[in-house]
Amino acid sequence: MDFKLTNDQTLLRSSARRLMTEEWPASELRAMMDPPSAASAATTIWDKMASLGWAALLVDEEHEGLGMGMFDLAVLMEETGKALIPGTLHSSAVLATEALQTLGMPEARKRHLPEMAEGGLRATVGIYEPNSGWNPMRLSVRSDSPVVKRLVPDAATAGLVLVINRISGNRVELARAHDATATDLQSMDVTRPLYEVACDRELLEPIGEGTVGDLQAVIDRATIALAAEMVGSASRVLDMTVEYAKQRKQFGRAIGTFQAVQHRAADMLIGIEKARTAAYYAAATADEEPDRLAEAASTAKAAANDAFVAAAQGAIQLHGGLGFTWEQDLHLYLKRAKACEFTYGDTNWHLDRIAHRLGLS
Repeated sequence: MDFKLTNDQTLLRSSARRLMTEEWPASELRAMMDPPSAASAATTIWDKMASLGWAALLVDEEHEGLGMGMFDLAVLMEETGKALIPGTLHSSAVLATEALQTLGMPEARKRHLPEMAEGGLRATVGIYEPNSGWNPMRLSVRSDSPVVKRLVPDAATAGLVLVINRISGNRVELARAHDATATDLQSMDVTRPLYEVACDRELLEPIGEGTVGDLQAVIDRATIALAAEMVGSASRVLDMTVEYAKQRKQFGRAIGTFQAVQHRAADMLIGIEKARTAAYYAAATADEEPDRLAEAASTAKAAANDAFVAAAQGAIQLHGGLGFTWEQDLHLYLKRAKACEFTYGDTNWHLDRIAHRLGLS
């Protein structure tokens, strides 16, 4: 595997940095914390991302997409993670796109993917249920009761709400939910709202089918994208901390000259570099060796969890508690870190999964 960026990937990274710098300042991020302004802010940045083709990145060329790979996506997600963008890019351009391309019937892909690639249709997917945890095999088998999905991102603003239900032992069904009710769930990260989605079964339109293994592959690819984004966020936290350490003085010296501060920042850097390597390795594995996807995705997520949370907590401490103040942006990164840590499974969940696949548990 070669982690050296191609010319196209370098251009993608540069365009992402430029957009995040020019179009998503801290004031726009903070607008996401004000409910009346949140939807407008999210739509504005989504439209600009879509105009650059980001919504089409994973959509195959047959359906008017760019047909790029997970490694390209990881490059993009790392840059967007630095700016704490809303979750629409992940929920629509990654999770929903992967679900449709993996589980959707040809007519469903033809109907929805071109509009999603253009950015005119935002989509989301409900997978997990109140008692399922993060294991798709624990989804309840289809019955006559209403479908209830929890932790569904951006459900209130999505034009296409998809749900995935288990229909037998190892079979799952992809369906479009018509007239679904989305109830806002309290989340630590208010810039990325999560919802409980409820829909009567007679209002579900089946549009695809596959195995639990197919669904888990969709989740693993979404997990890799999230891990790459977390690496970008952690990297930005470290940059903010180093900048502060150079300016803040105690006893007539910048605190960055103290060895204790340097050691803490070095530990943060080592964790971030480990997580970046794991995320890029997982992305390359998804493109080149999909049979090893599960272990690679879990390794990336476990490393990203540890690196991002440690960086955010360390940054708060090295800012002397200043990072907890409302005017400082660090508390937003800490909240994002804690919310992302448990999305698709925390570190222990993924380490247990790796051990089980290796026959160690």
